[in-house]
Amino acid sequence: MRERWLKKYTKIKYLEGILRERQLHLSSPSEWDDKNDSMVVKLYSNKFLSFDAVGTCLTGAPDRFHFWHIFGEREQGVCLWFERKALVNDIKGDTTLSSGEVLYRLPEDVRFLEDDQIPFAKREQYQDECEFRVLRTKKPKHMAFDKFSFSALSLQRIYLNPWLSRSEVTRQKRKISDLLKDDLAHVKVWQNRTLRKRKWIDAVAEALEGAP
Repeated sequence: MRERWLKKYTKIKYLEGILRERQLHLSSPSEWDDKNDSMVVKLYSNKFLSFDAVGTCLTGAPDRFHFWHIFGEREQGVCLWFERKALVNDIKGDTTLSSGEVLYRLPEDVRFLEDDQIPFAKREQYQDECEFRVLRTKKPKHMAFDKFSFSALSLQRIYLNPWLSRSEVTRQKRKISDLLKDDLAHVKVWQNRTLRKRKWIDAVAEALEGAP
């Protein structure tokens, strides 16, 4: 069963621009840390496109510590939660974009993929990421090449990273609330609690109380 949400981990410093413009950045795969990914997109671009595709990655997976640690860069991070169906419809409305769930495969299975599935293929070891990839595979005429737009209603939640102090959370929430007006007034802002999950801690404490 698919998650209801597609989540984008990014840096807090980019949040204001994202909210004001209603756009997500599409980066060059050459900037991605995983060179397996970047080379796959590069090889596909060389074969089928007249330019190098740009893209971004979201996830449908439940919260993971390493998502915050790597993609959000710890205390620099923020996570935007998009309602999957609405965001996919936004993407489909832009004919210069291609998108889809990443297909996790072993090297010997790649030859069975269709050509248009290749840029959405990734090594089987990464399947816990549940990645959803967006690529620009056609040149747009009337919009920025390295960004794509989302509708206000597709964005539903914003989570601040778990490393922030209470005072910094308060400060960030106040700053973000000034941006969440009019058609973004419905968006909720919380702090992620990955590093201190009260329910889990209480359960362990209760279990230990009954231990001999």
